[in-house]
Amino acid sequence: MVFPLFAQYSGEGFYRIKNRGGAGRYISVQNDKVSEESKKLDLSSGTAQSVPIEALQLVKSREGNPGTILYVKGNATGFTLEAQGMNTQELLEKMGQSNMKLQMSSQNELFSSYQGMQVDLFDFGYDYPPKFDAFCGVAGISYIRQLETEYKQYALWDFKKIDNENEYFGINPSENIKVGDKYYTTLFTSFAYQLRDGMKAYYIDQHIYDTNHVKEPIAELKEITDGKIPAATPVIIECSSANVADNKTTLLDETLTPISGNELKGRVFSFIPTEREDQSMKNALQFNQNTMRVLGVVDGKLAFVANNTAALNKGYIPANKAYLPISSTFAASTANGIKLLLPSEYAVAASIKAVTSEEPAKEGIYTLTGTKVKYTNSTDNLPKGIYIINGKKQVIR
Repeated sequence: MVFPLFAQYSGEGFYRIKNRGGAGRYISVQNDKVSEESKKLDLSSGTAQSVPIEALQLVKSREGNPGTILYVKGNATGFTLEAQGMNTQELLEKMGQSNMKLQMSSQNELFSSYQGMQVDLFDFGYDYPPKFDAFCGVAGISYIRQLETEYKQYALWDFKKIDNENEYFGINPSENIKVGDKYYTTLFTSFAYQLRDGMKAYYIDQHIYDTNHVKEPIAELKEITDGKIPAATPVIIECSSANVADNKTTLLDETLTPISGNELKGRVFSFIPTEREDQSMKNALQFNQNTMRVLGVVDGKLAFVANNTAALNKGYIPANKAYLPISSTFAASTANGIKLLLPSEYAVAASIKAVTSEEPAKEGIYTLTGTKVKYTNSTDNLPKGIYIINGKKQVIR
C-alpha cells in the first residue's frame, strides 16, 4: 500500500519537516539527550500520556539553521530522521522505547507503533497564541483525537524536499562581523555542502602567537578553493551579503575527504536548560578566555578575539559554530586578538617580524619565508623575486 504522504517523500535524501498546525514550525535537532520526563512515556496501560522531547525543537526560522536539515531514509513501514549526529531511532531508544519505530500514516501523521498502539509525534506548543519556539511531544492517538480539529493539525506534518533553491540551506552571518564589504561567520555542520558565487570558505592552517617572534599574534587563512565543505568541518565563511537568501548553498549527499591541518574546532549543540528543565539535558561548551578565541575584528582586520559577546550564546559556544583553541601559554599574548592573514600576507608578516625583531638588527637579505640568502644588503647577482631587505619587502626584477 502506498500512503498519500509519500507523494511528499521521493526517497532517501535531505528534507525539512513542517508542522501543519497554526504555528507552522519546523523540526530541528538541538540536542542528542532526553530528559527524565521524556523517559516517563508509559505504554503499559495501552494509552500514553503526552510528554515533551526536548531534543527536538520546533522553530520558525529555518533557512540558515543547520538543525532543520534532516536526512530521511527508509519507507512507509519504518524510517529514520538523521541530523546533527543523531537519529530518531537512537532517540527512541534513549527514551526507553527500543521496540518502537517511526512510521507515516495515511493522514500525514508521524507516529510510532507499540503493541498495536499508535503514538503520535506532535507540536507540544499548540497553545494559542503560538509560541515562537516549542518542543516536539509524544502522545497516544487517543489523546490527540480528543483535541479539537484545529489542534489535531499539530499532529500532522509536511515533508519538504531540499531542492537548494526554494527549500535551501543558506549561510547566516548573524554575528554582524564585517570587514570592508564582506560579512564573516563560522560554521560547523553535520552535512557536506558547496558554496556558490560570492562566498568563500577558510580554515586556520598555521600560526605564530609568540610575541617574541612577531609584533602581534597572527594566523594563516587557508582557502578551500573548490568551495566544497566536508561534513563536520569547522570553517570561516566569507559572504557578500548579510541576507541568508543571497547565500544559498548546495547540499552534498556524498563523502568528501576530510581537511587535514585545520586548527579550528566546531560545536554541534548549545542547549542550556532553564531552571524549570532537567539540568542533565545541558549540552553546551562554555567559552574560556584562557583556552579559546572566537571570531571578531581587530584594527579593521578579521581576527579571533578573547571577547565578542555577539559570537557567543550566553557565554557558551553557539550551536553549529567554530572557535579557535589556544594553549593557555598564549592567553596573555593573544588577549588583544589574533589577526587572520591570507597566505601571501602571512608569509610577509612572519618574515618581516622575524627579521626586525632581532636586536641589534643584522645585515642580510631574506626570502619571504625567512631564509637568509645573503649576508650583506647588496642585491648584485640576486635572482628575480621578492625579498626582505632592511626589514622591508623589495622586488628584484
